Amino acid sequence: MSDSFSQYWASEIDTLGLAPQRRHTCAYGDFPRTGRIDPNHDIVLVLNGTSSGVCPPDLDWILPDRAGLVIADAVSAAFTRHIDFDRTDVLCWSWQKALGGEGGHGMIALSPRAQARLKAGEPKPVARLMRVHNPDGSVNKAFFGGRTISTPSMFAVEDIHSALDWAEACGGLPALLNRVANNYAVMANWVNSTPWIDWTCANPAARSTCSITLRLVREQLAAGEKEDDSKIVAEMIRLLETEAAAFDIWSYGDAPPGFRIWAGPTVEADDLAILCEWLAWAYAHACEASILPKPIVERARASVQG
Repeated sequence: MSDSFSQYWASEIDTLGLAPQRRHTCAYGDFPRTGRIDPNHDIVLVLNGTSSGVCPPDLDWILPDRAGLVIADAVSAAFTRHIDFDRTDVLCWSWQKALGGEGGHGMIALSPRAQARLKAGEPKPVARLMRVHNPDGSVNKAFFGGRTISTPSMFAVEDIHSALDWAEACGGLPALLNRVANNYAVMANWVNSTPWIDWTCANPAARSTCSITLRLVREQLAAGEKEDDSKIVAEMIRLLETEAAAFDIWSYGDAPPGFRIWAGPTVEADDLAILCEWLAWAYAHACEASILPKPIVERARASVQG
């Protein structure tokens, strides 16, 4: 657990008052070691961490004959990466992230083992909008046939149908994953050739290919200079927004000063390449506007000219 949303899940589990949980943690920007995870316990994990740009390299460490359930937050993983469904029991995802649909619409898939757990579980107070079981504890299969508790926006439903039609026309899931891979390649090429930027997730195996998180790297960094990075990033984002070149690319909450860029399947690789040029331009201007040593400003200008 190194992603902010993993921490949110862990805190939420604490509030349920169940048996004490064990949190598997690591440094920010990496995925925890899995060797000490007990398959007899339930496992809750995020399949694509958009705040840190981290995701599990694979799910091979989850045993097929496990006793516990695997509850996976796939909000931004669905349609952006391969998911091993045999190693998950509860999978939730969003219309919004990968396919660009309306926010606020969540989907859930339950394995037979998860359904059995619902039926066998003790009655607990559950908000009506979250109830997926009947009074006798059995799963209400009507929800999986199209029934809703509260009427959703029909425009939103039609919108996601349109997005799915587009995805199918592209070539289905393999084509979507290929678009994500191409987008990541564009960003990786730029990061590898740009000395002042680097990945927030230093572990390539655990790095998300669609949630691009970047941090500034400046050789003149010394004690107390972290705030300067924040100022540089803030000025860059101000410049980009003024030019209508990029919006909402701040790094998330407790992440290092930097950028969070969505590179999912609905994003064009050519647009990301143009964004990289804008980022270089903004960096040069932000450095010039700050009180940085002259050599640093000159190198920033050179990175744009190059």
